[in-house]
Amino acid sequence: MSNFSFDTTVCDGMPCECFVTVEQPDPDVGIFNHYIEDIYLEVKGKRAEWLERRMTSQDWASLEEKALEEYYNAQ
Repeated sequence: MSNFSFDTTVCDGMPCECFVTVEQPDPDVGIFNHYIEDIYLEVKGKRAEWLERRMTSQDWASLEEKALEEYYNAQ
């Protein structure tokens, strides 16, 4: 398990910090790639559930993709 955060923008440019937990692959159960276990947003140091509710499933998918990219780049 690896926890990290990165600065990003969501919902047409809203700046926020994205906190992510990435889990390791586990081929024994059919998981062959790293995957996002938990992801959430903060604005000015506070959880931004109001912003998370505004995000579409496509926004979340893009954010998860960016999070994994940030994870791989940090390795």
